[in-house]
Amino acid sequence: MGCTVMEILEQTKDLDHLFKNISKFIILFTKKEAIELGLTVPRFKVLWLIDKLAPVNMTRLKEDAYMANSTLTVIVDALVADDLVKRHRDSADRRVVLLEVTKQGKEKLSQILELRQKFLQECLNKLKLDEQHKLIALLTPVLGYMEDYFESYD
Repeated sequence: MGCTVMEILEQTKDLDHLFKNISKFIILFTKKEAIELGLTVPRFKVLWLIDKLAPVNMTRLKEDAYMANSTLTVIVDALVADDLVKRHRDSADRRVVLLEVTKQGKEKLSQILELRQKFLQECLNKLKLDEQHKLIALLTPVLGYMEDYFESYD
């Protein structure tokens, strides 16, 4: 027997609530750990993006960070001052300044990501292993749809 429109709406609200709160608690955990390691969440995000995109210029970083130029510049300057990121000239075009994460930055990033993975694992350990696999199998196509939907905006 199929679901009524009201039941579908209620399930959608329940899922929205779950996704929102799971995301909130992952962000809160990341914020707590980042602060303990001397980073704000925006600095952590920019450090992670630089590591992911490296070598990267400010224009590309701005596109992925969804931050104003002025905000991004302040954050990058702070990461450079803390020796977590380095700037260097592009050898192919000396006008272009590229950013890369330093060894110290990679270590700090690795620490935070490892702690976050442990936290997520603790949360997922509330489920049996086969339930974890089912959860991944159920959420993967949802994420795929969302990625496809937003690819058209790039």
